[in-house]
This record gives sequence, C-alpha cells and structure tokens, in this order.
Amino acid sequence: MNSPVIHVIFRACDLVNAVNKQPRPFNYSKAELIKICFKSLYAAVQCVPHTITVLGDKLSDEMINFFTAYDVTFSNGNYGNDESIRQSLYAALKLENDNDWVYFCEDDYLHRAETFLYIANLIVEQANIYPGKRRLGLLSSVLYFRKPGIAIHPTDYPDRYWPKDRTQHFIFHTSDCHWRQVANTTFTFLMQVKDIKKHKAKILRASRNANDAYLSKVLYGKNHFIGKLLCVSPLPGLAAHMHINTMPPLVNWKEIADKFSEKDKPVL
Repeated sequence: MNSPVIHVIFRACDLVNAVNKQPRPFNYSKAELIKICFKSLYAAVQCVPHTITVLGDKLSDEMINFFTAYDVTFSNGNYGNDESIRQSLYAALKLENDNDWVYFCEDDYLHRAETFLYIANLIVEQANIYPGKRRLGLLSSVLYFRKPGIAIHPTDYPDRYWPKDRTQHFIFHTSDCHWRQVANTTFTFLMQVKDIKKHKAKILRASRNANDAYLSKVLYGKNHFIGKLLCVSPLPGLAAHMHINTMPPLVNWKEIADKFSEKDKPVL
C-alpha cells in the first residue's frame, strides 16, 4: 500500500511564551523553541508525501524571515489562539481528498527523526490493530463490526504513568512501534480528512477558549467508540510537548533539540 499523504498545518506565535505559563525546558526562548521544533518537524516529514502550511499569528519579522526560507505555504494574521485553531480547521476542510491525513501541530512540539515513518506505518497497518471479537466481550459489537476511525497524538505524556492517573487502555503494535489508546489530547493530533469533515462542528466548538478537554470528550472513545474515534499515542513518544512537566520519558530530548539548535540554519 502506498504511503499516506500528510498535510501539516503548523500554528506559530512567538508573541506569547506559553499559554499555560509552564516553564520551557533547556532555557530556550520562545523564538528559539519554535525554530527548533519546526526544523525537527520539517526534517522528519520528508520521508512521506506531504505539504506544509504555516499559519502565523502576529509573528515577528525574525520569524517571518525564518519560515519563508522553507518550502511551505505561509501566512501571517492577527488571530489569537482560538481563531488560529479555527483557521487551521478551515484550511483542512479545503482539502479535496478525503483519504489524506492532516497533522494539526502547535509550535512547541519537538519531533524524533522516525516520527512520520512510524505514523505512516500505523496508518497503513491500522486494520490490524483493532481488538478481536473474543477479547472484548460486550465491546465487540462496537469495535469488531464497526471499526472506528483513528486519531494519532504523537507524544507520550508522563502523567499517564503516575499511580493516581493510571487507567486501563488498549495496547497495540505495528511493525515498528507500540501504541496506547488515549482519551485526551491537546490541539496537536493527526486525523483523516474525512473524519475532520465529519466532526468539524465539534472541533469548531472546541476552539472556543481552546478547550482541548471538550475536544477530547466529544471526539475520542474511552469505553465505547460509537460516533467517536480511537485515539492512540506512541510508546515511547515520537514528539515532546516542550514544557518542563510534559516531557515524555525514555527519550533524550535534549540531544534531539541540540541537533536543531544552530541559530537560523535551515533544514533543507
């Protein structure tokens, strides 16, 4: 089967350091962090058919010059966080091929080199990850006869391992990666175009106050999947949400960040 086409929609704003006020790792400024994260993404996605759209929000001249050095579709508006989410949704809804995939990506996710290779293999092999009828009992009618679409959250949050937050979830594997079912994400996730169109009203409503808790509640199944998606994240994480308290375990993220930290050197 051919590799899936992935349309990256990268939202960037260097005006605000962090909406949630959490400190950043490795003492990077927001501008440095955006460049490092984007360069890691740009390098990783080259292994699959793709497009990249950068939606800037009140970007500085420095950041505009940075992004326009790359082969991307670039725009810069005066949005605010909620409207930039809506703009990313509108961009995705313009895509004509329902079988393509969209990666909605915030500007503070650092990516491993194998990120999109593993994601592409998951998409190709997804028919093999669903639990069998005998394993699920009462859930078999949902997952066995009506397999849900999937969403992909590329990070592995450390709080999933805290004793008080551990929950039971399905574990799957593809030919090169393990995946865990998750029931919540940020606004960084992959979804097939047909599912974005199907759930556009929910995503649009979730953009109000950037409500990722509502997004997760209405989009992702936990104990049932009727009208919802099966959301999975990789083990270990393929991307790191670059805040002190959200770094996925078992990966040397400092080493990856250092690789892309050379000032203003483009990844071509």
